[in-house]
Amino acid sequence: MAQEDGMKPVPVTMLSGFLGAGKTTLLRHVLQNSDLKIGCIVNDVASVNIDAKLIRGAAAPRDGQPATATTADLADTIELANGCACCSIADELFSSFENLIALSDKRGVPYDRIILENSGVAEPQNIRDQFNDAVAEGNPLTRRLYLDTLVTVVDSHTFIQDYSSRSSLAARPDLGDGGSLRPVVDLLVEQIEVADYVVLNKVDMMSEGTMGSLAAIVAALNPLAQVGLLLMPLPPFLPPPPPLLPLLLLPPLPLPLLERQETTAAQRFGIKSFVYARRRPFHPQRLKDLVLRWMPVSHNKAIGDAAPEQGASPIKTVLRSKGFMWIANSHTTAFYWSHAGQHFEIRDEGEWWGAVPESDWPESKAQWGVILADFDAEGEYGDRRQEIVFIGASMDRAAIERQLDSALLTDKEMEQYRTNYAKQPDPPRPGLVAMRQQQ
Repeated sequence: MAQEDGMKPVPVTMLSGFLGAGKTTLLRHVLQNSDLKIGCIVNDVASVNIDAKLIRGAAAPRDGQPATATTADLADTIELANGCACCSIADELFSSFENLIALSDKRGVPYDRIILENSGVAEPQNIRDQFNDAVAEGNPLTRRLYLDTLVTVVDSHTFIQDYSSRSSLAARPDLGDGGSLRPVVDLLVEQIEVADYVVLNKVDMMSEGTMGSLAAIVAALNPLAQVGLLLMPLPPFLPPPPPLLPLLLLPPLPLPLLERQETTAAQRFGIKSFVYARRRPFHPQRLKDLVLRWMPVSHNKAIGDAAPEQGASPIKTVLRSKGFMWIANSHTTAFYWSHAGQHFEIRDEGEWWGAVPESDWPESKAQWGVILADFDAEGEYGDRRQEIVFIGASMDRAAIERQLDSALLTDKEMEQYRTNYAKQPDPPRPGLVAMRQQQ
């Protein structure tokens, strides 16, 4: 797949969100109102790709086009059915990109942009990782296109219900066919956290206060994302929406589409964040006891109007918590703490870099710098640490930190840990020593 001289790689926009959130509506709007040459890939895990049929369905013609013009006249569309682009048919996804590029080469007219509409249950982080892997492996396709913008469409009307759900995706076919046992809230939060843009749809069904609170929640979950409203016509209490075409067709903008700085969110809705950071491992049994006291959260006060009860679990006001964990009975393994709504898990995240020989580290010294930034100053335990971010409304930070601290090893237990640790030391680090001597 040779690239012609002077031909720029095509930017790709990935469109995510649950079934019914409004992805196809947004995509059709773009195709009907843009003069750019756009290629589309529509993924639906069902055997009949309804979204692709809608993209090809009758559409309002542009100026100068016949009344019989369809959306198919506005974009080349490839269907991906019977599987999810993030996993079971990942290879077919890149084949679809290759087919679109080959079609544009045959015509001699390059695309201005390619838009991928994911299935309702697709995992956008997984697809982003596929693009990163393709770049790292030198896939020639990455010289012809690149992943530019991730857009997530959120159904504002059902957000709180989905966030509070204890159901798995498999139990909610209304969100997308082919769902796994992954909790609904876990994928909902991922869709927001990886996005460059978050589009809040169906805001006409929300009160002004609830809509403002939802915008603040989304901004707190992803401070780097830009937030837009998708609504026609607008009720009088909402500001005019940003243009929808730049939302999908341009790279991330330097300024937010809605005011959502942390100070504003904190002042209006009390949503703040803090990082729990310690250089001491958790005692596994005390950590287990703490988690059992905290979870599950039957009703999250952070997304309701009620104030937390006296003596209630401090986690009830936490919207989201996530980060790395160090547990005393697993010296080499890093664990990942993830909590949202009524879902909580601690999972194996692989080995700490401190336990990995330098020969297996990335070759790039710049990446070494990123890794070493997490190492302790004394060099005793490498990058082992507690680093958990908490995001919530009116959180009792002191109570959360106090209860987490109670699960850490005591000074006496830490002495025993050092003794045991000396029996299985980390690999030698000549490169690390040399780098620190140069600093």
